[in-house]
Amino acid sequence: MPQYRTDNLGNMKKRYLQLHPVNASSGGQFSFKNGLPLIKFDISSSMNTTMLDGAELRLSGRFTARSGADASTNLDPTHFNFLDGYAGFNQCIETCTISSKRLNSVLERVTNYNRLVPSILSGTHDAKELETIYSHMANQHQTPALTRPALNSYNQYNTAGEVQAASRRGASFSTPIYAGMLHSENDIDISVNGTGGLIIEILLRSDVGVVFGSNASALNTSYTLNDLVLTVPVYELQGQPSGQVSNYEFNSWSSMFQTINTSSSVVAMTPGLAQVSSAICNFITANDLGNQNFNSSRLGPIGEVQQLRWSKNGALYPKQFRSETVNQQNNDVAKSAAGNAQSNHVYNVSAEIVRDGLEALKVDRYNNVHNCSQAYNSWQGGSVDKHQNCGRDGVAPGSSYQWGILYDAYGAGTNFSQTVFSVEVQASGTSTLDVGGTLLANSLTGSSATAQACVLYFLNKNTLMMSPQGIQVVR
Repeated sequence: MPQYRTDNLGNMKKRYLQLHPVNASSGGQFSFKNGLPLIKFDISSSMNTTMLDGAELRLSGRFTARSGADASTNLDPTHFNFLDGYAGFNQCIETCTISSKRLNSVLERVTNYNRLVPSILSGTHDAKELETIYSHMANQHQTPALTRPALNSYNQYNTAGEVQAASRRGASFSTPIYAGMLHSENDIDISVNGTGGLIIEILLRSDVGVVFGSNASALNTSYTLNDLVLTVPVYELQGQPSGQVSNYEFNSWSSMFQTINTSSSVVAMTPGLAQVSSAICNFITANDLGNQNFNSSRLGPIGEVQQLRWSKNGALYPKQFRSETVNQQNNDVAKSAAGNAQSNHVYNVSAEIVRDGLEALKVDRYNNVHNCSQAYNSWQGGSVDKHQNCGRDGVAPGSSYQWGILYDAYGAGTNFSQTVFSVEVQASGTSTLDVGGTLLANSLTGSSATAQACVLYFLNKNTLMMSPQGIQVVR
């Protein structure tokens, strides 16, 4: 429990506010194709101290997908229409922006939101949680195939337990907003002496990047959101406060995009951030982006990785050595037995890379990582025989592959405001993988067919300094 709430426990009253979008049209429909693509919520300020519990904040509504040029045809349950399992209905969000009304500026803007959510969910929750809690929240599952029933059935029943065609109004959802600021383990003062209220804006994605599959592509499947409500849990101070909130520390996600296409590649940039706690990156075959046949939110392997090297201004940091994998021995050395198809299998987990990624997502040491979807061999998060394009069509299981590095779990983070961040990968340019008796390319050959889109996220610590004279954000 946040310290301020503990100190004033006897003087606080909890309330749940329900807000509708302030820019809703008469039909209340939001969509990239058939409605407004921008959703805007206004959380007003108050004169008395009012604290927002961001972790409990929920976005609720109905998600409806239909096919055809005019989006009038209900989906056929026998067709291949899917959502990413880890993203669920969050796959329709491109950008989430949180702004202070008092400061009149952005506090956090999360871009590539649809790819951040799968990384967070797969790295911090296991299969049991996905198939119980999160499947009800936003149709999130271990694998895309399990998203199909809720997406296609429109579970609106009459008194006889039947689904009438005219009553098919979409599947309900209620999901957290995965912004760093809302999950920083501190309440946010939204009073006039705090942030002065908040504006939350959600930009929706193009239809080709949401519902995917062979039938979704062939029949122009699109989506709409209706009956949107933002549930805002607040603690209102009833009496004289015990202590004051003079500053608020929060995390924020920043995202960058690059591509890699050769067996020896470097992702490098100057993030311009002064307190970086961790960095994560996930991948997808670049050609899959913008193609509705394939899952644009999947966490795909890039191929056979042999070494990783994390650096700051060209020097190894924070690890003073390269992270090596077992794949080189499995897939290169063993291939000397050319007639043995088993030499093209991956049997082992690259434990060091998995551990580093989980620490980055948890922002803590590995001994404190308790739940995740990473596994030696599981339906969706397994590491055995996962090739470069696994799970792209939604029919077969995919993976939960990603990289990450923890810079600082407890202190002020690492300063990349004027220094260069880089991660260097050494991969195979010739490897193949035996999947079900079929040899599949699993390497970075330098061609457009194997080029990988890399989405990189930095978790940065920030401080919001508040006083009656004004507020200031220290990044």
